[in-house]
Amino acid sequence: MPLTDDEIAALGPAERIELVRRLKVGGVVEALVRTELRRARRRRAIALTITAVCTALLLPWVVYLAVTLPDQYVAQAWALTWTGFDVLLVIMLGLTAFFAWKRRVLVVLTSFATGVLLLADAWFDITTADPDDVRLSIVSAIVVEIPLAAFLMFVGVSIVWRIARLLNVMTGHGDARSGWRSTINSEIVHSDRDPTTSSRELQDQ
Repeated sequence: MPLTDDEIAALGPAERIELVRRLKVGGVVEALVRTELRRARRRRAIALTITAVCTALLLPWVVYLAVTLPDQYVAQAWALTWTGFDVLLVIMLGLTAFFAWKRRVLVVLTSFATGVLLLADAWFDITTADPDDVRLSIVSAIVVEIPLAAFLMFVGVSIVWRIARLLNVMTGHGDARSGWRSTINSEIVHSDRDPTTSSRELQDQ
C-alpha cells in the first residue's frame, strides 16, 4: 500500500533516509539520476583537465616572475586599483550576507571567495605598505582580515561537509564522516559505473 502525504510528513529524519535507501535499492532513484550522473562525470573530467593544465602552466610563470620582476615599480592608477578591489570586496561581503539571510546555497561560493579576497587584501596591504605603515598593515591583518577570512572560508567548507555527509548517508555510498576526510559522493565520482554497485565494491576499486 503506498504511503500517503500525511504519512510521509510524519516520518522522522532517520525514517526518511531509510525510505530513500529502499527506493534506491528498488531502482527508482537510479532511473531518475542516470542522466545527471553522466553529466556530472563529464563536468568532473573537464574540471580536472582545466585545473591540472593551469597548474602546470603557472609553475614556470611564477619562476619567471620571481626572476624578472623588479623590487620597486611605479604603479599606474594606484587609487583606482585599490578602490576597485575594495568595491569588489564589499560586493562579495554583501552577497554573502544576503545569501545567508535567504538561506541560499550560493553562500558556499561567496563566503569562501570573500575569505580568499580578504587574505589577498592582507597580503598586498603588507607587501605594498610604506615602512611607516607596515606595522599598521600587519596589525590589521592579524586582528581583522585573517580571522574574518578564516571564519568565512570555514562557513563555506562546513556547509559542503554537511551536504556531502548527508548525500553519502542517503545513498549508502561514500564516506559518512564529516571533516577533511569527507569525500565526494561515490555515485558521482564513479558515475561511469553501474549506480547499483555497492559502496564496498566502490571502495575496493
